[in-house]
Parts: sequence; C-alpha cells; structure tokens
Amino acid sequence: MNKSTTGLLLGSALVVGLAGCATPNTDPSSDRPWYQQPVVCGIAGGLIGGGIGYATSGESDQDEGIGIGAGTGAAIGALLCADRTPEPQPEPEPMPEPEPEPEPEFEPVTLQSDVTFAFDSAELRPGAEGELNSVADTLNNNPEVRVTIAGHTDSVGSNEYNLELSQDRADSVASYLQSQGVAANRMRTVGYGEERPVATNDTDAGRAQNRRVEISSQ
Repeated sequence: MNKSTTGLLLGSALVVGLAGCATPNTDPSSDRPWYQQPVVCGIAGGLIGGGIGYATSGESDQDEGIGIGAGTGAAIGALLCADRTPEPQPEPEPMPEPEPEPEPEFEPVTLQSDVTFAFDSAELRPGAEGELNSVADTLNNNPEVRVTIAGHTDSVGSNEYNLELSQDRADSVASYLQSQGVAANRMRTVGYGEERPVATNDTDAGRAQNRRVEISSQ
C-alpha cells in the first residue's frame, strides 16, 4: 500500500474516530465516558495525525510531516472533545411571600352605666347612641372583627340580681348595634355582675366605675 493510500485511510480514521470521541453526552446525570475526554481525544488525534503526516510526507521531510500531523491531530482531537455542556443557569430567586394584611385593631370601649342606662334599668338612654353609633361604624368597616360585650355592676344588691341586670344591659347594647347593621353572630354578650370590679365598692365614685359595659375584640 503506498503512502497516499495510507494517508487517505488514516485521514478517514481521524475523522471517524474523533467524531465518535466528540459525540456529545446527552445524559446530564452522568459523567462523560473516558473516550470523550479531551486528553484521550488529543492522544488519539496525535497518533492518527502523526500517521497521516508520515503517510503524506516524502522521505526528506518525513519527521517534519509526522510532527506537524501529530500536533495538528492532537489539537483537533482535544478541541472536538472539549466539554461544551452549557453552564447551569442559576435557579431564579423565589418571589417573597406577600406580607400578611395587618390585623384590624379595635380599641376597647367602656360605657359607664350611669350615662348609658337609667338606674336599675337595662333600657339605653339616648345619650348612649352617639358612642354606640361610632362603635357600629367601626365594626361595619371591619367585618372580620368580632366583639365581646360584657356587663358589670357594683356590689349593691344580690349577686343573682346583679348578674341578670349586667346580662340584660349587655344584650341591650348588642341589640342596638345590630339595629345599626352589625351582624348578631359577630357579637357575644356576657354578664359578670359584681365579679370583676375595677374600683372599690366602698365609695360612690368607685361603685360608679364598676357599673359599666365593656366592648372589646374577641
């Protein structure tokens, strides 16, 4: 076989062999096989390129042809087998969770019974309507707010009577708020009678403070 034929065969081997080396690895979960490593492809290209240089050169420049062919083949082999896997793109930053809406605030309201109710009565006085209208507006503008309406008395009279009177007064406040558009299921009424004083029951001023209706958020 003459040198030209040998060169043609080696050239074909270089193309086919390096094409096989350079076949991309399509499985992203595994490493590149050994024969696709740039070093291996460079060695293979150098050997084949050197053979081509030898086969295509004359006797006078045989060594030079081998050197040039080996260097060129090694460079081509390493280049073809270079890792062209795209750089992984960074994961997008997750969108921050929206801040929760602040809970609506309901300022507790204390209604003094001496102003709100007549003595020994659970019927609302007209003077109480202004403050209760303001409470109703607040509740209607904040439909998620629920309130407890608690009635309290001083210690004058029996405990049983005071419990009943304080409950009736709490119910009267709830009924008025309901008449102003506040849903009944948003209000809980309770009568504590004389159980929870905020002042002494030994003076008129202290007993007046204890006779009250408190509206607070649940």
